[in-house]
Amino acid sequence: MNLSSASSTEEKAVTTVLWGCELSQERRTWTFRPQLEGKQSCRLLLHTICLGEKAKEEMHRVEILPPANQEDKKMQPVTIASLQASVLPMVSMVGVQLSPPVTFQLRAGSGPVFLSGQERYEASDLTWEEEEEEEGE
Repeated sequence: MNLSSASSTEEKAVTTVLWGCELSQERRTWTFRPQLEGKQSCRLLLHTICLGEKAKEEMHRVEILPPANQEDKKMQPVTIASLQASVLPMVSMVGVQLSPPVTFQLRAGSGPVFLSGQERYEASDLTWEEEEEEEGE
């Protein structure tokens, strides 16, 4: 499903696209990469992480992995949700904005765990030459 909307401000045009992925025993990691190409700035706005109806009664732990090309090898994965069907089957994320690429991992549990949100693209109305001049100033 690909739903999108666009709005325009004086300086930037904003486009949002619905995004989602499923983590499970078969696919324990998922890397988010922007769908739209070009000079646009992209952010992933994470909204919800929830267990699927077939999830077992076990702890499901979802993490964000550090970038593979990171110079500092001491960075640890960051846990963003710990879910259990009878206790906490869903979490709502407020104000979580991530820059791609972002890799999610199902560290514990067999899933399915569903992540959903929006891809947000901001494109400047300025031409490439105008942007270069603005950055130079």
